[in-house]
Amino acid sequence: MKSLSLYFLLLVSVAALPLHASASQEARLREFTSSRRGSVSSTDTFRVRNIADRVAGSLSAGSSVSDQSSMKAADKITALPGQPEGVDFDQYGGYVTVDEENGRALFYYLVESPSGASEKPLVLCLNGGPGCSSLGFGAMQELGPFRVAEDNKTLSRNINAWNNVANVIFLESPAGVGFSYSNTSSDYDLSGDERTADDAYVFLVKWLERFPEYKDRAFYISGESFAGHYVPELAATILLHNTYNNRTIVNLQGNGREPVSGREEEHPGGHRLRLDP
Repeated sequence: MKSLSLYFLLLVSVAALPLHASASQEARLREFTSSRRGSVSSTDTFRVRNIADRVAGSLSAGSSVSDQSSMKAADKITALPGQPEGVDFDQYGGYVTVDEENGRALFYYLVESPSGASEKPLVLCLNGGPGCSSLGFGAMQELGPFRVAEDNKTLSRNINAWNNVANVIFLESPAGVGFSYSNTSSDYDLSGDERTADDAYVFLVKWLERFPEYKDRAFYISGESFAGHYVPELAATILLHNTYNNRTIVNLQGNGREPVSGREEEHPGGHRLRLDP
């Protein structure tokens, strides 16, 4: 297998932001958001309303607090096959439907931090490709808490996993990648960057209903390879909705990045997680 050093981590916020070393990511994001107020185009308005309808329709279809709590409980993973003893963190996995009409659903795998999970930020990890599984590669070969042993049956702990410093979601995106799917086969030919971002946004809003303790949590997006397209598209989509609705729907704070200083964990393949500000 090629060395993991061949993989490089592209962690982006919004490319248009004039970031300076002395300014926090959060301050710049707020500045960008403020600059967008009152200037949402008609195209943006159509896109926002279209996504809002998808979210509202889906949530109203049967998602009371008790329903969401039941879905969260059903998603909890008691143990993965071959998991080592002494696992000291919670993990969840399951589906979130992002398009009711077409039956499009995205699969996620959440690993919470072993200590202080309730105080630590939430990081979304996206692999690229297009078509690369965030579960098979991102979680199991790069940044996740486990490694698959040579026998292909057992798991071992990754001491440099990102969930040491954050709660991490690995998202299979777009539909057709990994365990994510659509009941409408033509969907697989329509997975452009914008729709991928829209689906990821719908996923986040609905996932936060299932995990309400994360609604106000600092949120970061990371990505690898072609996810260099997905990350800024999703960041811009989040900011667009926050601006249009004049409130924080997803608490996007900034980006993870690769420098060797700061609050970080180093991955054996060279990946580092630094959370700003």
